[in-house]
Amino acid sequence: MTHLNSLDAELAQELGDFTDDDLDVVFTPKECRTLQHSLPEEGVELDPHVRDCVQTYVREWLIVSRKNQGSSEVCSFKKTGSRKDFHKTLQKQTFESETLECSEPAAQTGPRRLNVLCDVSGKGPLTACDFNLRSLQPDQRLENLLQLVTAEDFEKEKEEARRANRHAELFALYPAVDEEDAVEIRPVPECPKEHLGNRILVKVLTLKFEIEIEPIFASIALYDIKERKKISENFHCDLNSDQFKGFLRAHTPSVDPSSQARSAVFSVTYPSSDIYLVVKIEKVLQQGEIADCAEPYMVIRESDGGKSKEKVEKLKLQAESFCQRLGKYRMPFAWAPISLASFFNVSTLDRPVSDGEPMTGRNSVGERRSLSQSRRLSEHAWEENGVGYSFKATTLATNSFFKQEEDRLSDEDLFKFLADYKRSSSLQRRVKSIPGSLRLEISPAPEAISCCLTPEMQPVKPFPENRTRPHKEILEFPIREVYVPHTVYR
Repeated sequence: MTHLNSLDAELAQELGDFTDDDLDVVFTPKECRTLQHSLPEEGVELDPHVRDCVQTYVREWLIVSRKNQGSSEVCSFKKTGSRKDFHKTLQKQTFESETLECSEPAAQTGPRRLNVLCDVSGKGPLTACDFNLRSLQPDQRLENLLQLVTAEDFEKEKEEARRANRHAELFALYPAVDEEDAVEIRPVPECPKEHLGNRILVKVLTLKFEIEIEPIFASIALYDIKERKKISENFHCDLNSDQFKGFLRAHTPSVDPSSQARSAVFSVTYPSSDIYLVVKIEKVLQQGEIADCAEPYMVIRESDGGKSKEKVEKLKLQAESFCQRLGKYRMPFAWAPISLASFFNVSTLDRPVSDGEPMTGRNSVGERRSLSQSRRLSEHAWEENGVGYSFKATTLATNSFFKQEEDRLSDEDLFKFLADYKRSSSLQRRVKSIPGSLRLEISPAPEAISCCLTPEMQPVKPFPENRTRPHKEILEFPIREVYVPHTVYR
């Protein structure tokens, strides 16, 4: 509109006319979940174009909206209320034929008179034999029939007549448009925000073996065995006692509070009954094979007392020596799978239609109907089986761990183990197990979690300063692309 006067006439005609009050331009502060925006550290010199790109993550939203957009009959009724109750607000329409029929006696059996004209005196109707044109007054509606009126005045008069007694909703009683028959659906988009899938909160309550001789370390991640993909980063958890932490004090002079987290928030965008939570156990590197390192855990019981207690003390001294020399290095030790099928039980349903996927006229009617049915089924699945609806806080426990095989350490081998584990119990017979105890609590993650850190270690609101053991959000690796704008700088 600013440059419209300087444009040539042909181009201005192609652009069309826009009313000045149709567009609404506002600045809206960008929502920030964390205490401060995730940006590069201060003092780091960035190229000018990189610096400008980073600034786009903290600028306010410039929102341009059309005031008349979304004012259609379908959108207005979604805002005003239910369509089925609208007819109760309409006025009763009384027509002349209904009035005349009601005024006559119901039992009248004689021939009806044709009411053509009314007498000026109002004494009664005139029959065909009393018809006298000269005694009648002209109809009031015909007074201005031959009067000259300009076109502008005529249009103004008709416009006022059209607006008089006009119903607010012209098609109020017309059936609503079915989404299956809609050629194109254009919802008004919301402001872009950070994508968060179905979130679960996993707390590690206890982790211990039959004998406690050295520090052990746990890492937790999610795996989808159907897609054969790891769908989350690792959550590292340290549940060692102060005594075993002292074994590594020479290698860890300072401990960051974020490393003391024992609970994690996992996000799952595409739930499935084939998702497993895998707990991997590591220990400090020591000489010998994994089987030799695991043997004491499988044969010695600390509760036996006597010689067993002496062996435990001897192994503890050896472990302390290894920690002092090789405390910076880890070796795989054991692992345990936990199925999340009871939490994500939507494997029989179609994939939900994302809001970012268009439903245009190019799709056939069958495709549109399939997508619509898929969306309804998936929405029903979220209500029945989705996170936060069908389960409460649940405690899971396992009393044994699979010993890590020497030559099978990759994720590909892990997927084979998990597929075999799901089909039958043959994996438990083939792979030796180590007795131990692991207790986890899994619950729906609330929208606002106090004292939580993002994957970039940014504190999330609210974040009290007096708490020393935070929660951690774990970065998701979706099995399929999530079509949302990137609003957070990582």
